Amino acid sequence: MTDTTPPTVSAAEASDIRIVELPYHRLYRVQPGYVWWRPLLAVLLLVVFIVAAQLIIVVVVMVTLFATGAVALSGPADAAALETAVLSYFVPDVANPISLLIGLGSIAVWLPLVPLALRCAGIRPAGFRVNVANSVTFRLRWRWLAWCVLPAVIVLLLSFAVSVLVGLGSGERLGEFTTDPSTYALSVLLILLLVPLQSTAEEFVFRGVLFQAIGSWLRWVPVALIVTTVVFASLHIYDIWGLLDVASFAVAAILITWRTGGLESAIALHVVNNIIGLVTMGTGIFGPTGITAEGGSPTGLAITVVTMAVYVAIVLWFAKRAGIERTSRIGIPVAPGIPGAPAS
Repeated sequence: MTDTTPPTVSAAEASDIRIVELPYHRLYRVQPGYVWWRPLLAVLLLVVFIVAAQLIIVVVVMVTLFATGAVALSGPADAAALETAVLSYFVPDVANPISLLIGLGSIAVWLPLVPLALRCAGIRPAGFRVNVANSVTFRLRWRWLAWCVLPAVIVLLLSFAVSVLVGLGSGERLGEFTTDPSTYALSVLLILLLVPLQSTAEEFVFRGVLFQAIGSWLRWVPVALIVTTVVFASLHIYDIWGLLDVASFAVAAILITWRTGGLESAIALHVVNNIIGLVTMGTGIFGPTGITAEGGSPTGLAITVVTMAVYVAIVLWFAKRAGIERTSRIGIPVAPGIPGAPAS
């Protein structure tokens, strides 16, 4: 399933090759020309590229709203209304397909920025198919990703069913289907098209570039786990229970990325989670049709923690049975008189 053949090095380039086994988060250590500041540069460049992309999208939305007369601009009050209108489009609402297109699309555009930032920082290999952030094989293992979709669907659907039953048992009542059927159908289509890109982009940024950058400096995984989890959760708009819910998801994503040697299982979990969440939310039966700051609860957090633990356990069991590569075996040229490979 994986290709771990060491690179060929001529006798003129080195007198010996040392095989080094590195986990996913330490792969930057053996990139050609690695120095400590390259991962930092990659992260900073990625942030700059993402901010620039978001600003471009914001400007396009603002110009469109102004040009179509959706929002006038004749005074401070109108300027505030324009700002509110623009920001509302970046919070996905399934009853509003345009907000889905902008909200999910504005994150999906991060995907090509990852290999661009890595290449600009001099961290190779970098490309859409060959990328150090993919896995320990430098490629996405599509068959393994497909296998991970099955437990993600089963576990998350069961978790959703348990959440509904617990809510009904505590006295909550289901609402009516409030979204226009044709609008809902269009929104579901957009969800199916954009969520895989949006979720994959987030995994490459947080469990890919950021995790590996920290891992290139510190071997101890808990440090990278804490930092990436805090950063990921802080970028969401939820209340404290919702943020803890997101944090539990992030911890699970880091663990399976580390223990399976790649992003595939985290991508599967993220995609399925977001699709189920948005498709069910858009009906209006369970409350608002869009993402809001409220909605988290201790019970919901407990259900999520158990759900994530079950998924992690299943994926690690699958990975062991399937012989999924957890480390990358890389040939390091060792020139005469120069110490061997970097520490793992």
